[in-house]
Amino acid sequence: MRKNISFFLIIFCLAIVGMTANSCKRERFSSELEQKKLERLLSLDDGQLQIPDFSFAGFERNEKAVPQVDVKVTLKPGSGDDGVRIQQAIDKVSAMPLVNGYRGAILLKAGTYQTAGQIVIAASGVILRGEGQSDSGTVVISTSKEPRARAFTFMKIIGGGQDIQEIGSPLEVAADSAVRVGATKIPVATTAGYNVGDTIVLVKTPNDAWINTIKMAEYGWTAAGYKMQHLRIVKRVDPTAIWIDIPVVDGIQKPWGGGYIAKASVPGRVFHSAIENMRLRSYYASDEDENHAWTAIQLSRATNCWVKNVTSQYFAFGCVGIYNQSDFNLVQDCAVLDPKSQPVGSRRYSFYIAGGMGNLIQRCYTRGGRHDFVTGARVTGPNVFLDGLATATFAETGPHHRWATGILFDNISGGQLRVTNRRETGTGQGWTGAQVMFWNCTASVDFGVFSPPTANNWGIGCIGSQQNGGGTYISPGHPVATRSIFISQLESRLGSAAVIRVTNDAQRDGTIAGKLANWEGN
Repeated sequence: MRKNISFFLIIFCLAIVGMTANSCKRERFSSELEQKKLERLLSLDDGQLQIPDFSFAGFERNEKAVPQVDVKVTLKPGSGDDGVRIQQAIDKVSAMPLVNGYRGAILLKAGTYQTAGQIVIAASGVILRGEGQSDSGTVVISTSKEPRARAFTFMKIIGGGQDIQEIGSPLEVAADSAVRVGATKIPVATTAGYNVGDTIVLVKTPNDAWINTIKMAEYGWTAAGYKMQHLRIVKRVDPTAIWIDIPVVDGIQKPWGGGYIAKASVPGRVFHSAIENMRLRSYYASDEDENHAWTAIQLSRATNCWVKNVTSQYFAFGCVGIYNQSDFNLVQDCAVLDPKSQPVGSRRYSFYIAGGMGNLIQRCYTRGGRHDFVTGARVTGPNVFLDGLATATFAETGPHHRWATGILFDNISGGQLRVTNRRETGTGQGWTGAQVMFWNCTASVDFGVFSPPTANNWGIGCIGSQQNGGGTYISPGHPVATRSIFISQLESRLGSAAVIRVTNDAQRDGTIAGKLANWEGN
């Protein structure tokens, strides 16, 4: 009997060993298969969809460092409303001459400032600077009790002018050609009148066939409503092709309407202005009070500007909103703490890109938001959210609605991370985004990557309790070895010096997630 038991134990153990070995083989095979998928995605060059080059997102396209601008005016907290004195100092520096693109900085010494009104920077090269974003640094309090309907913004960097203006006769994209995602060559019949250095727009002109293919007509989408301008610079001119500086983020195909190139003008923009090193705080009457300051900082028609080392506290909407063709701006080391408003629709968008391309939002933290790292309708990329942490969040991170393109969420952690078809939600929000990539992201609740017809979205190395959708998943549940695709692309394009210029030690050694969790905006 003992011999029989021993024999069966030996057979059982051998079977377990065999099963374990086979399991290991399958795991290794799966890992190798996922690696091959990833390598093919990153090197794809067979006319299929490529991933965008996101490395252009950032201040001055990451070709220059953010400067330390000399102080021209210094203020200390006074009695009563400090806002008038702060605005007078901004206006004084705004009237100074530009020297190498900058006028100067206004330094708010540490202490508490109170202001009922709005603070506005409307000139290039003006920096509003504090002495730290902690409670013991520079604290500027909005005492406004404006009603929610006014959606009061506390501080603005705002240019003038109009939307992108198209100039002259357009050049149609060649009828027999498709301009894929990742392309820099735009085939046209003739390039007469176009020169290297010209500012142009590549315009996608969808037709009803495209609207019907992506099944959005039933939600009120029209072809005319999705004519989208992608601002670019001409880098090379051939007899039948124009080469652009930033690769295409939304493909153009003749069956879906095609597109054209036109020269463009973007007058009135503000350049090289900034808000940095302070804590902004809003008055509030209760946890769901909405009659107070809505947004801490707004950028509008602003280019190569920055907001860094700013913590916003108790605002109803968010810390930084980027609007109206604001390009190549940097938001860095900023935080949203404890918004005061109802946790429902159209509220608590912590870091929000509503218009513009080339914007980089990195090393930011939120607590108590809804849509924490988010884009609006018809936003054209590349735009990047890098190394962000959202805690105690009420809704999802991702593109929010209506075909935002060329967005990277790189090492973002939150509750829900999604790119999806929202269908009739919010009067027809439909497909939220195309050419949207989540890279080594973590969702504590769930993950959803859905791809619309004619486009693609990706979830690479992402972790979530559930992973839903028919988008392109690679290495689900297991981060990939390349920690950040943005940093990898940046190094490939501009070298290691650019990586050092743009990122910090914690990003480069992979400890940034823990640092953000410990920092919490303080």
